[in-house]
Amino acid sequence: MSRLLRLVVQAALISATVANASSQIAHRGTSPFTCPALDTSTTCPLPQPKLPHPPNQTPPQHASQQENEQPPPSPPPSSSASEPKPSESPSPWSRGPICRRAGHSEYCAFTHSSFSSGTGISLITTPSRILLLGSQPPLNLTIHSTPESQPPANPQAPPYKDVPIPGKGIGLVATEPIRAGRLVMAATPAVMVDDKAFRGLRKEDLAMLLGQAIVSLPAEHSGRFLNLSADARAADEGQGQLDLVWKIFSTNAFRTPVVGIGAGVEGGEKIEGWEKEMDFQSTFVEVSRLNHACSPNLGYYFDSATLSHRVYAVKDILPGEELTISYVDVLQPSTTRNSLLSKTWSFTCTCPRCMLEPHLLEESNSRSQSILSLRRELDDYSTSASPQKAELLITLYELEGLQVRIYEAYYRAALEWNGVGDSGRAVRYARMCLDKGLLLRGPNRPFVDNMKELVADPTGHWSWRFRLKNAEKEESAGSNGSS
Repeated sequence: MSRLLRLVVQAALISATVANASSQIAHRGTSPFTCPALDTSTTCPLPQPKLPHPPNQTPPQHASQQENEQPPPSPPPSSSASEPKPSESPSPWSRGPICRRAGHSEYCAFTHSSFSSGTGISLITTPSRILLLGSQPPLNLTIHSTPESQPPANPQAPPYKDVPIPGKGIGLVATEPIRAGRLVMAATPAVMVDDKAFRGLRKEDLAMLLGQAIVSLPAEHSGRFLNLSADARAADEGQGQLDLVWKIFSTNAFRTPVVGIGAGVEGGEKIEGWEKEMDFQSTFVEVSRLNHACSPNLGYYFDSATLSHRVYAVKDILPGEELTISYVDVLQPSTTRNSLLSKTWSFTCTCPRCMLEPHLLEESNSRSQSILSLRRELDDYSTSASPQKAELLITLYELEGLQVRIYEAYYRAALEWNGVGDSGRAVRYARMCLDKGLLLRGPNRPFVDNMKELVADPTGHWSWRFRLKNAEKEESAGSNGSS
């Protein structure tokens, strides 16, 4: 089925390519990333900047600085023509034959077929951004590559398998016991779409670029993408298949911010052209097989250093148990959760937390409301809230089966105990927060740095005795008012 879909999408793209040939020729001369646009496998030269730059040397300009500049001319040939220079090595990127404009920006589909051990990846973005992204790890492993910047490989024998799930289509179930804290999968995307393109392009234009992006992937990866479910099925032929590709993407996309492109800083000075963060919407064929639950047994985060979704078990999982993640904010009451699920994904949740008997569901919703109320109170650092309320918050998370978010409750408990001068309990909860938070959010989060600072020096941390100071202020204000 996926092979047939791939052929139909290719046919739709050929038809669209012919229809848009004249506009493509007109655009070709204005793009800062030029190459012959003959078919979806056209290989385009991608400049490879050398980083870091030697001291006192000006960094090279990137196409993002001047959108309409052509790449700099190639250096004159050396006396030894038999030894090609590093910059002359062929680029791993190819560009689709059609680009589309939104505002002043032109978006194209770029494919790196050998990425992640031949799995491949496609990006829909501007030529200037692909120059920037493609010049650095993990998309260019020839420049300053480290083990930490290389795309991860999933285990040879993953602890799960695809099976039909009644009422849900295809899902994943455990094939062996999985302990809490275990890395279940680390997957790279099939396609990443620049958020500006996702929001700025017309639907039919984005569908065209997505079609190019998917058929340009290695056949195995594109086939797995086309086998994913969509919110609604498109027509069987022509443009309808491109519409299906768009629906598969939009149904299964995750927000994947790519942060810290390059180092951004060299020698203490900002490098022109680097971007602190680029927002993308991405689809992962493996992760997209995970169905939703409101108290899921898996948690995940996107690691922009390796462009991978890292998925961890948050509970012990038995063989035959379905693997689940959450699509919505699990702290909300059931009516709010299901309203969003119905609006966005066209289904009503039937997980155990949502299918409780009426009196038990009422209690569950009451606990959810209490969680939201306690969080607001604890996050107001101007009051004299108590660590006992933070302990209650932890209990409510546990009763609702919210291990996927438990680090948030540990974080607040650490601050509250430190706020009343109990460094022992504060460090204990800070350690517990780090244990879960690093698994579920990754290392580059402000709360992680905050907890590390508390562990290192509780009495020097900003939260030391801050609740007692607030109570003293309130008591002083009350005394002055009564006098």
